[in-house]
Amino acid sequence: MNILEVQNLVCGYGDSPIIRDLSFNVKAGEFLGIVGPNGSGKTTLLRVLSGLLVPTVGEIRLEGGGVKNYTRNELAKMIAFVPQLMEPVEGFSVLEMVLLGRTPYVQRFRFESDEDVQIAKWAIKELQAMEFIDKDVSKLSGGEFQRIAIARALAQEPKIMLLDEPISHLDLRYQVKILKLLKKIRQQRTIIATFHDLNMASRFCQKLMLLKHGEIIAYGYPDEVVTTENIWKAYRVKAQVKKNPRTKRASLVFLP
Repeated sequence: MNILEVQNLVCGYGDSPIIRDLSFNVKAGEFLGIVGPNGSGKTTLLRVLSGLLVPTVGEIRLEGGGVKNYTRNELAKMIAFVPQLMEPVEGFSVLEMVLLGRTPYVQRFRFESDEDVQIAKWAIKELQAMEFIDKDVSKLSGGEFQRIAIARALAQEPKIMLLDEPISHLDLRYQVKILKLLKKIRQQRTIIATFHDLNMASRFCQKLMLLKHGEIIAYGYPDEVVTTENIWKAYRVKAQVKKNPRTKRASLVFLP
């Protein structure tokens, strides 16, 4: 079943379109990685899918219903967005930050319920961060804070999680840790994330979308997308594609 359907999407800033006539579908429970060079429209696509940007042309449908028919609160229960740059707020504990993910469920002028607190704690536990639950978020490392940002999105209990460069600026250990956690979360949610690292995206994602200048160069399974021809089209670099003997996924070696 398609949880997300995008038809003839055009979007940008002012009079300059960044996304150009995109159409694609995402099935429930998929882990889709969006890759492409800088300026290809990866972040803009996530922003329009999240509702932060309004498309100039085209339609976005969630479970068959048009996004235009959703209230802001209803959309927040369907989609959670973790931006690339998210600054920790000093004075907030990890639990307090993750509880912000429950905002769509809290009635006006009311406090979070015991159930909200339990869901927030569950999300923190899922991200293996219970040891930080009372810690000030401004005291966390980059990798620790990224896990908390994802826990906040998970506490929102969305059907779709959008993540912009979730492993950027992290060392290799945290990159692998977060991607393994996202792969686990995919059993309960649909994940759509942007990546710069093609090999990481190929290893962990079910499907890949390769963008250039706001258009889809290739869309499908990693072995279908990560090809010598597609890499040349998108990046104008020569690369050799090999199959990782352990993961059986396509892996790139860039040539001089």
